[in-house]
Amino acid sequence: MVFSPAAFLTGVLALISPLTVNGFVLPTSDTLQAFLGQEGSSSPSHGAVSTEDEGVLTRPSWFTSTLMARRLLALAPSGVITTNFPHSIPPSAHAPSDLAGLSIGLREYIADCEGSLPSDMSHDDNGDPTVLGLRIGTTFKNIAAGSNLSLQLDWWDHLDEAGPVYPGLPLSPAALPRVTLFGYLDTLPAPLPDDAAAALEKCFLESHPDAKVWLPGASYSPHASFWARLVVTHVYWIGGFGDVQQIGWMNVTEWKGIRPHGSVEGVGDGRGWQDVRLPGEKH
Repeated sequence: MVFSPAAFLTGVLALISPLTVNGFVLPTSDTLQAFLGQEGSSSPSHGAVSTEDEGVLTRPSWFTSTLMARRLLALAPSGVITTNFPHSIPPSAHAPSDLAGLSIGLREYIADCEGSLPSDMSHDDNGDPTVLGLRIGTTFKNIAAGSNLSLQLDWWDHLDEAGPVYPGLPLSPAALPRVTLFGYLDTLPAPLPDDAAAALEKCFLESHPDAKVWLPGASYSPHASFWARLVVTHVYWIGGFGDVQQIGWMNVTEWKGIRPHGSVEGVGDGRGWQDVRLPGEKH
């Protein structure tokens, strides 16, 4: 069941004149503010389409939601990669043996740099995140041992900029988008050709200038590192509250066909992820 503040408040505020939103009853702004005891924003947020005269909020289309998800990837400097410990943990792993088979989520640096690679190495800017892996890291040890993985990104750090979803409703992280990418790690050749290495480093260091210290091949690096891409095979999206945002599995063909300024032939309506904005993002 999808939690919706609008549905929750229906019973409590049954005596007011309601607005209908995708089958949910939404209280008026004044009553919501009185019930919650605080000031609220006068306009809906995070990508829901508002018809102000009618007070109607409608979900964005799945393609618009996929554009938002690709934009979230492009703007996210890090994400939580979840892996599983091996079913048999060797003593050299320095991990408790009873963690065998259990999952662990750790935040890692990522960047949307696929489009910066030369054409003979690139997946054509199709939404496969670039990862700078450290071989000493638990995430990458687990992957090397055969673990599957997922990458979770969110927009929760922008809560104070986003505004409430409904007039009068308090700010809520649960109303902001998040996406989980499933796939596998594809390690790039080492060493990379000079042009590819320079392009990838330039793109990645724009988001992570400190990572210069542990770039692959750096003689002064404290750890051995490598470049990889997460090849996306499935995408699960939670746009926010289910009455005004899409929640579910995205079309991977659309995900891979979106570009910053448009999309490949046969995908969507010609828009790219630069044509949408995330909640609270400055236009």
